[in-house]
Amino acid sequence: MAENKKKRKVSHIVTATEDLDLGERRRFFRLLRKTRYNKKSDEKQAELASRMHDIVKDNAERQAYEEKFAHNAAVTSKHERRRRFKVRWRFYTFLITGGFVLLLVGYLLYSYVLVVDSIEVTGTARYDPEKIIEASGLEAGVKLFSPSINEGAIAEEIIDRFPYIKEVRLHREIPDKLTIEVTEEEPVFVAEVYGEYYLLTAEMRVLERRGDFPDGDLIKLKLPVGDIKNVRDGQVLAFEGNMLDVVMRAAKAVSSDEMREKTAILDVTDRFNIVISYDGRFRLELGTVNDIEIKLSLAFEVIKSEKFDGGNKGTIYLDDVNRVRAIIDNQLSLDW
Repeated sequence: MAENKKKRKVSHIVTATEDLDLGERRRFFRLLRKTRYNKKSDEKQAELASRMHDIVKDNAERQAYEEKFAHNAAVTSKHERRRRFKVRWRFYTFLITGGFVLLLVGYLLYSYVLVVDSIEVTGTARYDPEKIIEASGLEAGVKLFSPSINEGAIAEEIIDRFPYIKEVRLHREIPDKLTIEVTEEEPVFVAEVYGEYYLLTAEMRVLERRGDFPDGDLIKLKLPVGDIKNVRDGQVLAFEGNMLDVVMRAAKAVSSDEMREKTAILDVTDRFNIVISYDGRFRLELGTVNDIEIKLSLAFEVIKSEKFDGGNKGTIYLDDVNRVRAIIDNQLSLDW
């Protein structure tokens, strides 16, 4: 019985290995050992032998296929590399050609299309636009985006020639228009210096010189004339020492929306006792310019108090913010 069983086992193996070469048979037996072939039943052994045969043959066929077509794979890879090279070359050629075309189009536009044909000035009510264009140095025919159009230099030249202009901006309108936008400022103060009247901004820039006192709602600014070094149209007043800082801080305070409308006089002739004539009723004595915003806030509180109900006039002393004093004086002169 055991002998018949051994014969069947050998028969399964012989049948399964008939078409296998030496290497395939070695792999076949290794696989059988891993499956514990000897411990299986006769049917299981026949099934395992057949399965191991298929596995070995399948691997062998795959190896043969790979060996057979290895050359074709190498050829395919070579063709793929060539194809990719051609694609890259076409892409780079397109980029180079497209870039060249764009440069050519840009050059033609810059040279023959984007050329200034008209120049316009906006924002001015005081000056002749043609005079502003002349001061700018701009002319028809210049390239719209030419580096020679230096906005900073043009603005500086125009502001220097026309004191009321405080800001200049250039606007390019494709294809052929340049607009010079100017911003003008209004005078806030009028100051008398050696018998002449100067109209000034809140930043102490001189806008205009006149021989008589100008009409208009301007704050009369009384300056320490002896400290003035220079008065030039379009330029900021020049003072000895740090007097300009004192004047500008006081001027800024009374130029605010709360103060400007009702302030008649700002007197800074004495830097240690700055005086304001306010609302036709009050003389505000501030002392120095230090804490001027706080001092004015305290002045408003006093003005709103019952003490000045009914239209009373008076002097408010603000030189010491910790000890504000007010005196009613309906005979007080507020024009000096």
